[in-house]
Amino acid sequence: MVSAVIVLLPLIPAAKKTAHNFDGRCDTCHMASPPDNKHFVREIDFLCTPCHPQTGPSHPSGIKPSMKPPAGFQLDWAGRMTCATCHDVHGHGEFLLKGQKPGKMFCVNCHKGLNTSHSIMPESLHTRERMDVTKMSFAVTDKAGDIDRTSKECLGCHDGALGSLADVSSNMGSGVWNHGNGVSHPIGVDYMDAYRKRGKLYPIYSVNPAIKFYNGKVGCGSCHSVFAGDKFKLALPMTGSALCFACHNL
Repeated sequence: MVSAVIVLLPLIPAAKKTAHNFDGRCDTCHMASPPDNKHFVREIDFLCTPCHPQTGPSHPSGIKPSMKPPAGFQLDWAGRMTCATCHDVHGHGEFLLKGQKPGKMFCVNCHKGLNTSHSIMPESLHTRERMDVTKMSFAVTDKAGDIDRTSKECLGCHDGALGSLADVSSNMGSGVWNHGNGVSHPIGVDYMDAYRKRGKLYPIYSVNPAIKFYNGKVGCGSCHSVFAGDKFKLALPMTGSALCFACHNL
């Protein structure tokens, strides 16, 4: 399965400033020139990967959606989602997204039942009875560092101390996330730097691909996936501490 560029937490480099420039290069993707350009030389997702090889945690692609997409969110010839389902490849909007702004408001184009747990669930996982966010916190340990956009948007809801992070483009510094139950983990740190300096980690190329990195750094999306069925949205199960041992060689 090929992953589409994430729409909940967009990762297209510099998409705010520049759009794609395909002038004179129609045949890179299309089998014919306009207006007979409805057929592609390869599957659309494969055409995106040469420039976007790492998309981070992403919306599944290459699948048939369980609901009908709104007008303008086209599927491929087999009724499957592609990168171009959510992104206007020839567009000029923020992150080349179709329709509304990124974040939850974009997701509800299709996921009408989306609630505060960013998953279609019968009840919210964020109610005070289920999860006390006031006990969670993010402590900056290196003001010269930074965390990825995905983690910033996660902290915008999960960390009561930070509140809404409207400007996720600003540097926050790397630091330690406290889950509120005595468990903490650094985010914004370079994984291979930690591997070389501290040891007791597996080299990054041998880590389970379910663990995502952001330009080689650890983020909230390294251990969590908004698409996971687990109630804590874990990228890997905790049975036998499998999630921890995917990176830690103890």
